[in-house]
Amino acid sequence: MKKDKKQDSPKNTQEEVELSEESKTKAETETSSDDKSFKQLQKELEDTKNKYFRALADYQNLQRRTETAQSEARNRGVEDFLKNLLPVLDTLDKAVEQLAVANVDKSFADGFEMFAIQFSDMLTKSGVKEIPAIGKPFDPTVHEAMSHSYKEGAEENEVIQIFVKGYTYKDRVLRTAKVVINRPQ
Repeated sequence: MKKDKKQDSPKNTQEEVELSEESKTKAETETSSDDKSFKQLQKELEDTKNKYFRALADYQNLQRRTETAQSEARNRGVEDFLKNLLPVLDTLDKAVEQLAVANVDKSFADGFEMFAIQFSDMLTKSGVKEIPAIGKPFDPTVHEAMSHSYKEGAEENEVIQIFVKGYTYKDRVLRTAKVVINRPQ
């Protein structure tokens, strides 16, 4: 029996070596396969991260655009409302001018003038500003020339009279000032 073991030993060793080599080959193949899988998973992870960050950036841009659009819509609504109030302000200004020359009770005239001042102050606090015109050079972005006339001492294209006051709201023109400009004869 001892002889059989010795004969079996070289075979077993050779088989073990072959098995060992096969195992190494399989292990290398598996390692190589695992490396490929790992690299592929890393690439997929990187792609997923990029998609996530792009989606996040798109969402943040959408939020900003939405906020801007809402703000602009709100401002347009306020502008439309204020444009509707301007004729009321014009009427109040004319009424105050007429009260000054009319024979009316002083307390009534003072009360009406106070109301007109409060109304004007409320619009000013809301951001409405009167466009300066008299003595200013004609500016077609804020003035509308209704006619021209000659006034001695005034510069050419200087506003010399206002027909209707102009107003701005947050640096946007609500209504241009309707004016007369100076033209030399």
